[in-house]
Amino acid sequence: MTTLVLNYSQSLLEGLWSGLKKTLQGIMIGWMIARQTQANQYVAKQLISHGEYRQDDYWTLVSDLNQKTIQ
Repeated sequence: MTTLVLNYSQSLLEGLWSGLKKTLQGIMIGWMIARQTQANQYVAKQLISHGEYRQDDYWTLVSDLNQKTIQ
């Protein structure tokens, strides 16, 4: 009986741990992408203000950088 209860509790804890790990992993990936897109906005602003990308507007450049980030 004790073995049955321990096996059940172990499988329950493993399931909870797996779910928690996947949730935290998703949060971290979202946080990294958010930080990168914020950095892309800063870089685009700097590139345009220094005259590196006169042919593109700000939002086009940010969009291109964000697409490269996701790929």
